[in-house]
Amino acid sequence: MAYWAALFLVLIVGFAIELVTGRKWWRYVLTSLAAAILFAGVVAGDFYFRTVDSEVWSGRVIDVEHIEEWDEWIPGKEECSTDDDGRKRCTKKPGHTEHHKEINKIKTSDNGWFEVNESMDGRTTFTSRSPNSTRELAQYYPLGTPSASVHHYVNKVRSSYSLFKHNDIDLKDYSGLPTYPRFVSEVLHVDRIVGNVPNKPKALATLAAWNTELNREVPDPEQPGETKSWKQVNLIFVNMGTDLPQEYGFALQDKWENGNKNDFIVSFSPALDGSMKWVYAFSWSEVDMLKLEVQDYMMEQGYGKDFVPIVDHVAQMVADQFVRKQFADFDYLQIEVSDTSIYIIWGLEMALLALYSYKSIRGFLRRRGKMTLYS
Repeated sequence: MAYWAALFLVLIVGFAIELVTGRKWWRYVLTSLAAAILFAGVVAGDFYFRTVDSEVWSGRVIDVEHIEEWDEWIPGKEECSTDDDGRKRCTKKPGHTEHHKEINKIKTSDNGWFEVNESMDGRTTFTSRSPNSTRELAQYYPLGTPSASVHHYVNKVRSSYSLFKHNDIDLKDYSGLPTYPRFVSEVLHVDRIVGNVPNKPKALATLAAWNTELNREVPDPEQPGETKSWKQVNLIFVNMGTDLPQEYGFALQDKWENGNKNDFIVSFSPALDGSMKWVYAFSWSEVDMLKLEVQDYMMEQGYGKDFVPIVDHVAQMVADQFVRKQFADFDYLQIEVSDTSIYIIWGLEMALLALYSYKSIRGFLRRRGKMTLYS
C-alpha cells in the first residue's frame, strides 16, 4: 500500500504548510481535491487496463431493415434578443429542407441492431440506388446467417494469470505463436480456425454454424420469461505447425492466458506422416473429461484430408459436455496496483506537492517582506 503514502503525504504536508504560511484553507481544500482525483484516476486506469478483456459471441442474423432516403422540412423560426437599452431585435431564419441518407441495418442475436454500408464480402458498397427495400437488403444478409462479434468484460484473472501459468514455460523460447482470433471480417465473421487445415473454407463455415448453434437462445430457468445463450462457448481450433513439441501447446495456453471465459480451444500439431503428433485442449471450463476425450478422438483420427468431420464431431462433444466456468468464482482475486502505476502516483503527487509548497511559501515570504518594509 505504498501508493497511499503519496496521497497522505500531500494532505499532511499541505496541512502543515497552511498552519505556518497563512491558513488559506480554500487553497488546501482545492489541492487535496486535486491530489485525490489524480490518485483515483491512476488507480482506476490501472485496474481498467489490466482487467479489461474481450470475448467472441456467436449468433445469427435475425432481422434486417432498409429505410429509404427522405427529405425533412425544418420550419423557419424567429429568434429575438434584447440589448442593454431594452431594444428588442429579432432575426427570422427561413425554413429549409434537410436530406437524410438511406439507412441499412441488420440485427443479430449476439450484437443487436447496427448499420451496414456494404455486403458481407465487401464487393458491393451500398448506395442510394441499391438496396432499395428490406427484401433486397435481406439478399445480402439472409436471415439465419451465422454471425460473430467482440464484447468487452472485466477479467480479474488477466492481471493474476501468473498464478496459473506453466512454471517451466518461457514464452521467449517459443517464437511465432499465433495471436488470439478476435478480428471481425466480412461484417459478421471471426475466423476461429488458426493456421491451415484441409478444406479450410468449408471447415470455417461449418465451425461458424456450430458456434451459432452452441450459442442459440434458450429459456433461462433462473429468470422466467428471459432467454440466455445455450452453451455460452466459443470453439477454436489452432494448428500450431507440423511436427512441433507439445510444449508449444502449453506456451499458447500461457500466451492466450487460457483463453477467455467462454473459450474451448483445441491446439494440435500434425506429424509428417499425416497423423497427429499431439493434441492439447484447454479452457477455463472444468470439464476435464471433455478435454481428454477431444484429445483422444483427434489423435485417433489423424490430420486427414478433410477437417470438416473433425469440426462436426468435436463440436458435438462440446454440445454434449461443455459447462461454462462462472468467472464469479475468481472474485477472491485481489488486484494490486502495478509498480508502474505506483511510480506514476508518486510522481504526480510529489509534483503537485512541490508546486503547492512553492506557491504557498513564495506568497508567505512576499507578505513577510512587505511587512518588514513597511515596519
